Amino acid sequence: MPHEYVLLTPRVIGLREVAHAVAATEPTLTYRMDAGGMQIVLVDGDATVLTIVHPVPARPVEVRRLLGDNAPADAERWWIDLVAPWESERRAARVIAALAAVSGGVAHDLAPDGRG
Repeated sequence: MPHEYVLLTPRVIGLREVAHAVAATEPTLTYRMDAGGMQIVLVDGDATVLTIVHPVPARPVEVRRLLGDNAPADAERWWIDLVAPWESERRAARVIAALAAVSGGVAHDLAPDGRG
């Protein structure tokens, strides 16, 4: 079972922001585009560290439903799903935190207390 996160950003992010976040935290990672360019997969050799799904417009009702009290008041955001294997969660969390900083976004760990 993967560890799931969500990143809410005020603007669409892409490879440029991902490259900055990786360079700042995990410079040995490389990436590949999957799912017809809809995913950026960060890898270390053959091991996946983090999968970043293409941003979609955040629907305020769904953001509040899924994040509850953690939902930002600002509804004009993009929703980005991020998935990491449990064995890579520390490395993935560093990249996610840097990606949030680079994009002006907010990251949410959907399983903060560990494996569901």
